Amino acid sequence: MKLDCKDLDCPKPVIRTKEAFEALEDDDFLDVELNSYSSIENVKRFAKKQGIYFEVKPKVDGITTITLMKGYECGLEQKKSDKSFVALIAGSLVSALLASTCCLAPFLFLVFGVSMSSLSFLQIFAPYTAYFALFSLVLMAYLWYDFLKHRKDKLVCETWLSKNYKSLLIVGTIFVIIFITYPYWVGYLLE
Repeated sequence: MKLDCKDLDCPKPVIRTKEAFEALEDDDFLDVELNSYSSIENVKRFAKKQGIYFEVKPKVDGITTITLMKGYECGLEQKKSDKSFVALIAGSLVSALLASTCCLAPFLFLVFGVSMSSLSFLQIFAPYTAYFALFSLVLMAYLWYDFLKHRKDKLVCETWLSKNYKSLLIVGTIFVIIFITYPYWVGYLLE
């Protein structure tokens, strides 16, 4: 459905958008055409506050089109998903760091030039290195599986995390790989 809200004074674009959106069936789209900055921002603000998924299409001939999609809601479910992602990636990174604790103190000494003998207690984790590495890899594999399986759903809501989900996952994976493999390649680096 298309809604022409060009050249309307505020708050008419928001009111018309709200009325037209309520009339939509689930899984239907509403394209709102706007040409003033304030109207565009007001419709976006309305969609965010209502938890409605929307996309802003680039200007064509001075007209911005905002597509609102019914049936997708941004709210508590997205916040729970964001929290679980942060917890899982943090757990994976901590586990990978614990997998590399046998060689962590010498590495920090090389990087910072300061004695890290206070970290010698980390040697108690050395026998469990394989378990920490496996746990970290399982968490990262789950996060990638979840991302690929629910890619469309992950990008539904306009949160910072949903926009940067893939980038954060890539960076997290790189750090996990570095932490896990560090004890094996550090010897070559030190020679």
